[in-house]
Amino acid sequence: MEIIVQKYGGSSVATVEKLKDVARRVVAAKQKRNAVVVVVSAMGDSTDDLVGLARKLSHNPSRRELDALLATGEMVSMSLLAIAIQECGENAVALNGLQCGIFTNDVHCNARILEVHPARIRNHLEKGEIVVVAGFQGFTVKGDFATLGRGGSDTTAVALAAALNARHCEIYTDVSGVFTADPRVVPQARYLAELGAAEMQELAWTGAKVLKAEAVEFASTNGVPVVVRSTFQSGHDTWVHPHPGPEHAYYPRRAAIAGVSGRKDVIRIVFGGADFSDRAGKLLFELISKYDLITGAAGSFTEPVDMLISNLEIPDSEAFVTELRERVGNGITVTDQLGMVSLVGFGLGSRPSAFFDAFSLLRQAQIPTTKSFTTRESLCFVVPASRVDEAVTVMHEAFIESADPDALFGAAGANYAGKGVVA
Repeated sequence: MEIIVQKYGGSSVATVEKLKDVARRVVAAKQKRNAVVVVVSAMGDSTDDLVGLARKLSHNPSRRELDALLATGEMVSMSLLAIAIQECGENAVALNGLQCGIFTNDVHCNARILEVHPARIRNHLEKGEIVVVAGFQGFTVKGDFATLGRGGSDTTAVALAAALNARHCEIYTDVSGVFTADPRVVPQARYLAELGAAEMQELAWTGAKVLKAEAVEFASTNGVPVVVRSTFQSGHDTWVHPHPGPEHAYYPRRAAIAGVSGRKDVIRIVFGGADFSDRAGKLLFELISKYDLITGAAGSFTEPVDMLISNLEIPDSEAFVTELRERVGNGITVTDQLGMVSLVGFGLGSRPSAFFDAFSLLRQAQIPTTKSFTTRESLCFVVPASRVDEAVTVMHEAFIESADPDALFGAAGANYAGKGVVA
């Protein structure tokens, strides 16, 4: 009997009726002679509601206590789904992060999984039980709750799939697979049936919300195939292959552009120079150490350090920016309300002509770019948060809709060059 791991997001378990639907789906998977582990998120907007309650008491609540509060959302879901599965005639047991052996570092509200010891899960599976797991959470070595950041249930599911040597991990969400852009922003976005983990991880890190980047990293490192499916409709599954090879249908087109992503959670911090002391630098890093660094650049001791961080795990961005300016003082510039648009494709970041073409496109569209950088798989441009959707739409139209999807980037560039896009 093979093990499969399924994960259901908050919209999939938002109501009692939806929980019943998920229970029937899980039971159907079990009846196909699978051992099934189910990871669940908090119901609907429960996490946001809990954060809202905490912020009514404090504009900057203790991150340890916030984790203890937020972890309850997933535990409500796991218990209710286990009851629903039992009502369908199958044995089920609900386990929280500690009971599953998920141990993390101690960065509260944005923790990383260090180890998974799934012996108890295996014992329940050997008894023929369905195991329902609270996603988004683990425990520190001190025995405290720690949550994994937005989308952390994805990471829970893939980490468990790796630890259990599962056949694959199924991620059920409210979207139908992965597209070349967010179809809510770009209705013309194209469905992707298959994708390599490198491209998917870059899409996730640069803003695509369908999967959490850390989850894809776990999948790639541990060889776990992941399939993204809609809970509410069938037909558009996307397989993310950890180590793609020629047997995969999309393999010959890996040099093509995989997609365009956007994010609106960027804060830029520039500091350094003669007015910036070591004490101020230490204080600054203490203030930002718990948040995700998107990118950073530094030169000599006399040149400024330029960093982009995410505000997703910051309870109050405005208060955070004010605190930075007040406590660090001279020598620091903080700019918020920024976003980022990224063009993602296999090896795309190593092509200077690609970078120039994308930059020129944004310039012609009069979308201001305050910073840009490349990774191996992407070209990234920092723009005002209010212009991100426009930038994604412009990029998608030029490089995907108007280009031959089987072409290399250079050929795609030739397709739009005649439109006056390239300066």
